[in-house]
Amino acid sequence: MPENRSLSGLDAAFLYLEGLGTPMHVGSLMLLQPPRGFTGDFHKRLREHVAGRLASAAPLRRVLESAPMGLGHPLWRERARLDMDWHIQKRKLRAPGSHNALMGLVGRLHAEAMDRTHPLWQLVVIEGLADGRVAVYSRLHHALLDGKGGIALARALLDTEPGTGPETRRRGPMTVAASASMPTGRVRLATRAAGATVGSIGRWIRGIPGTVKLAASGAASPRRTYSSLRESVMLAPRTVFNAQVGDKRAFAVASLDLNRCKQVARAHGVSLNDIIMALCTSALRETLIHRRALPRRAMIAGMPVSLRAEDDAEANNQVSMVQCELPTNESDPGVRLKRIHASTDQIKARVRAFSSLIPTDFPGLAAPFWAAGLSRLWQRGRLSERLPPLANLVISNVPGPSVPLYLAGAAVTQYYPISIVTHGLALNITVQSYAGSLEFGVLSCPQALPRPQILADRLAGALDELEEVIPA
Repeated sequence: MPENRSLSGLDAAFLYLEGLGTPMHVGSLMLLQPPRGFTGDFHKRLREHVAGRLASAAPLRRVLESAPMGLGHPLWRERARLDMDWHIQKRKLRAPGSHNALMGLVGRLHAEAMDRTHPLWQLVVIEGLADGRVAVYSRLHHALLDGKGGIALARALLDTEPGTGPETRRRGPMTVAASASMPTGRVRLATRAAGATVGSIGRWIRGIPGTVKLAASGAASPRRTYSSLRESVMLAPRTVFNAQVGDKRAFAVASLDLNRCKQVARAHGVSLNDIIMALCTSALRETLIHRRALPRRAMIAGMPVSLRAEDDAEANNQVSMVQCELPTNESDPGVRLKRIHASTDQIKARVRAFSSLIPTDFPGLAAPFWAAGLSRLWQRGRLSERLPPLANLVISNVPGPSVPLYLAGAAVTQYYPISIVTHGLALNITVQSYAGSLEFGVLSCPQALPRPQILADRLAGALDELEEVIPA
């Protein structure tokens, strides 16, 4: 593995986007049941556990370095020194340790930008919950990895059995020393950055013949290909979520029975993802009706899709975004589901046709300068409120572990995902399957949606609705 390597254009974009004033890390909230009879310090136990697993989680030891003279995207320096006091922290809720207090703390933690002088990950042990459980809030910068890569990284820290084998015992001091041979010369870094830029341009050029071949094939002429791409872009109605976001975040969660959702999907002849989109549509519709803010036209969700091969567990970003119609203007839940199913069928066809045209990299020459300038222009000009919106919110569905997991010997009873909001997209609903549950994490800017738990609580009623309209 090289000691320094340039970020891809997509990975680096998540760093440049922070120039908008919006943190670009993703994370999770795990609720843990410590082992029976455990009376020790779980924070200390977790530190020892993580220290023993770092050898199998190389991304946890990457730190950013700027490319000299703006010659390319930032670089990852491997095997960096870890400050475990920063990486694994502890907080305690005030009594009685309510659910609302936990959600409030997680929202505040997720609103804080990460310190780029450290490897971009952090765990926070949260004690004082009323039910005696312990919570662990985790966050990793999106420049480090995408959703599926995050699952692969979690496997390095989580276990399928409660026991702590030899691999979990403490291995040496809490501080992991950097490699003594790590290069520090600015000339060498500049050479690597320039080489990465040339390589990125080369990959784009090498991709041109395949693009031309697709465009010139009998299935699609260049004019027809362009027409299909143009017709696939929809404009969303403006909503309360299409606004500049502030510096605060609000968070909420919900859990639904996974088998029940699958049964409803089978009964309607649709996919589980269609059911998830329908549940979110219903909850959004009811929430906006009560706020007297429901648009007349159907809303549009930005839906991330993975471009990652099934056997690819590399820790980087291989994602793109598609649009999915959310028929919030339809009162009948059965009709809403049919419209969603038709929309997702179109999405699958487009992704198959155009996935080879979607770049996950772009040249890095002077990118830190022009990208930062564009970010400032977008933020200060409040362009997200001036330009026609392409989506109203983001809804992401990430397949998760199907079996119960353990962290440092404690059972993970809930595993909620947390994602990102940014200017013009002030609401994000991320769903992860876990051990027989669908775990919903709802993140919002409080100015757009001050109490996201109200929306999250409506998901259960939305599932009841879909059961009531199952075809005979």
